[in-house]
Amino acid sequence: MTETEAQNLRDDYLNRLDAAIAELPWRVANDLRSGIAEELDGLDAVAVRERTAQLGDPARIAAAAKEETASAPPPPVVVVAPAPLPAFGAKPAMVDTKWFAIVGALVLGFGTFVFPIGGWVIGVALVTSSRFWRRWEKAVAILLPFVAWVLMFFLSGLLRGLSVWSSSDPRNPVVPTAYDLANVAVVLMILIPAGTLWLLWRLRGRDVPLR
Repeated sequence: MTETEAQNLRDDYLNRLDAAIAELPWRVANDLRSGIAEELDGLDAVAVRERTAQLGDPARIAAAAKEETASAPPPPVVVVAPAPLPAFGAKPAMVDTKWFAIVGALVLGFGTFVFPIGGWVIGVALVTSSRFWRRWEKAVAILLPFVAWVLMFFLSGLLRGLSVWSSSDPRNPVVPTAYDLANVAVVLMILIPAGTLWLLWRLRGRDVPLR
């Protein structure tokens, strides 16, 4: 017996079953057909013949299911109280306002110029508290500048090492070089403010927080 023969036997039985259970409630018919189809799946032709013989005529199966459904007690009616409507004119929480999100983005990008280090930390707290951005959008604005800074730091270290190796008058590697100062300036003046622009750009068209 080939797999094709087995499939033909399965299809024939299931087609007759479909016709027999057409009058049953959809959920009962669907569960019944799914269970029988799962039993027949993967069997060879001989096993399909044996199992369908054990199951019997599809019309008899449908009649038994109909009788069982008719004798079953009706499902209980569950009454769900409607959710209370918000009070008219109720104000949303501060963190769910658009102006809070805009202030957070601005503090993230420019707070360091007013309050070194601490300003950026406050900006991170404000941005992460707002629900006007998705998590990945916040991660891009907060983490990407530092990923770029690490790459620039590695590059400046490589350039410093090459200059020390090739120079007859090597400099103290502990003393900051122009590369280091340039890295800090790029992070503070370009990359972190760029995160603010990214957040403001993603904020366009959003008047309510994301759920």
